Amino acid sequence: MHMKKAMALLVFCCIASLLNSHEFWLQPNRFQYKAGDPVRIRFHAGEDFRGENWTGTRSSVERLELFWKEFDDDLKPLIGDRVPGDSLVIQFFDEGTVMTVFESTDKYNRLDPAEFQAYLQEEGLQHAIDYRSGENETDSAGREYYRRSVKTIFQVGTSLENSCTKTTGLPLDIIPLTHPYALKKGQSLPVKVLFKREVLPNYRVKLWHRLNSKTEVTDLETDSTGQLRIPVSLAGQWMVSAVRMERIARDSADWQSYWGSLTWGYY
Repeated sequence: MHMKKAMALLVFCCIASLLNSHEFWLQPNRFQYKAGDPVRIRFHAGEDFRGENWTGTRSSVERLELFWKEFDDDLKPLIGDRVPGDSLVIQFFDEGTVMTVFESTDKYNRLDPAEFQAYLQEEGLQHAIDYRSGENETDSAGREYYRRSVKTIFQVGTSLENSCTKTTGLPLDIIPLTHPYALKKGQSLPVKVLFKREVLPNYRVKLWHRLNSKTEVTDLETDSTGQLRIPVSLAGQWMVSAVRMERIARDSADWQSYWGSLTWGYY
C-alpha cells in the first residue's frame, strides 16, 4: 500500500525562529493513537516541556520527513511560503510506528559576552569556553549560526515497526537502539548519539521526563562508543537532548551550533 493511501495530510503550517537558548522539540498532542485518530504535532521551543510555538514559513525548513514502515515521505513541499503557523496535523488509517523528523535552516544569533559565556556554561560546552579563553575572546560578543535537528516517535495502534531505530542523517542524530514502545517495566532504553554520522563519545546529554505536570531533568553522558542507557518508566513524556558547537570561519559568525532532541511518551 502506498503511504499516501494510509495517511491523510490534513493541515500543515510551519515555522521560523526563537532564541536558541531554549530546547526545541516536536510535541504530539499525545503519543498513543488509534487508527484514524488525528495527530497534531506542534513545534515547541522552551524549557520543562512548556514551550512557545515556533512560527514561520518554508524558508526556515531544511527537512521535514515522516518515516512509517518502509516508507520515507518528504513533507516539506506541503509547507506554505507565506502563511506562518505552528503545527502539523496528519491522520493514519493503518497501524504502525511513526517517526517525524525536522531539521531547520541556519539562523543567526548574537549575544553579548556575558550572555554568550553563560549560555556556553549552561549547555556544558567547555571546549568553546576554553577556546575563547585561549584566543582572548571571552570579552567578545558571541556570534553563531544555529540549527535544529529534532524528531518524535508516536504509535498508531499496536503494530510495532523498527523504522524509529534507523539513522536519519540529521546533523545531530539521537537514535533509540530498541523500540521505545516495546520496553517492559524495569527495562532501560539504549540510545546512540551521532554528529555528522560519527559517534559522540563521552558526551553530555540531557534527559527530560514530564509526569503529572512536573518535569525532571538529568544530565547523562555517552560512553566511549557514543551510547548510553536511559532508565525509563513507562509513563509520561520523555526527551533526550544534546547540543554540539563547532568553530567556523565566516565573516558574520564564529560558531555553528546544532541542537538535537528526541521525544516519545506513554500517555
